[in-house]
Amino acid sequence: MENTPKKGSKTFTVGLILLVIFAAITVLSFVFYNQINDTVDGWFALYERDPQNPDVLIPLTMSPLLKFIYSIIPKLIGTAQVLFITLLVLYIVCSIMKAIFKGTPRKITIGKLVNSIIKVVIWVVCVIAVLAVWGMNVGALIASAGVLTLVVGLGMQSLIADVVAGIFLVCDGTLQVGDIVTIDGWRGTVQEIGIRNTKLINYSGDIRVANNSTIKIFVNQSREDSYPTVLVGIPYEENLQKVKDVFEANKAKIRAMCPSLISDIDFNGVEELADSSVNLHFGAKCNENDFFAAQRQMRGAIKTVFEENGISVPFPQVDVHMDQKK
Repeated sequence: MENTPKKGSKTFTVGLILLVIFAAITVLSFVFYNQINDTVDGWFALYERDPQNPDVLIPLTMSPLLKFIYSIIPKLIGTAQVLFITLLVLYIVCSIMKAIFKGTPRKITIGKLVNSIIKVVIWVVCVIAVLAVWGMNVGALIASAGVLTLVVGLGMQSLIADVVAGIFLVCDGTLQVGDIVTIDGWRGTVQEIGIRNTKLINYSGDIRVANNSTIKIFVNQSREDSYPTVLVGIPYEENLQKVKDVFEANKAKIRAMCPSLISDIDFNGVEELADSSVNLHFGAKCNENDFFAAQRQMRGAIKTVFEENGISVPFPQVDVHMDQKK
């Protein structure tokens, strides 16, 4: 997992650049507040005072395109202000959540879920504020939200099920960030449990996204030590007792050649009488993160020790019998 490419740094850099740009616009908008927002004497004024009656405002004579540009520039500046405040609040909230929910995987998982919910709420408020800047009647929009929520809720039952399932996954503690799990035959590390889906990443960096409501049965392989097993074949003509004696005599050497193991290797006897070999079953304990490495190390170590003691690894063979009468 150490070689998995990290894409979060690029997103963080883009967000930081946008934050700086919006911050600069916000600061300048406060410094030049009157020049920007004054509809008569400002930079983007659309009206002028009637020379005969100063209390009366009359529209400036300008092209429709210039009038349109003058009208939207203050709104764009207001939008930049809202986005700056939103990004700043998001940064502060994320920092607080990271500081509070740290330590155990359970706390980290709960923190990520709470963080996802808070982000959704903040962005909804941001959208409403932007609409207000552009002159929409936000009050009527909020008032109609109840009816809209009912209509949307009827058509988004699966989304609601995903959210509820995600909350139960986190509260039950059966799934946490950092756990190695197998869901529907796909093995990976839990990268994130969001309000709708769970992300798994495997050893090659592939990411699988599963809706929370679809996670019915899964195998959590991180709670206890794992027990990888390997099959090593020997020829049928080889003496089984000799093989056992060689293994026991070199058990410490084999263990030293397998740094991923946390226990001695067990010889569990004959697993299979195959076509061309007698397959012996070996196993040992390891951390789940080292599961595949431990299997590779055991196979290599056992083969090396067997060859040093004259025990060959068989290859597929076929006996052909000729009919002597013919």
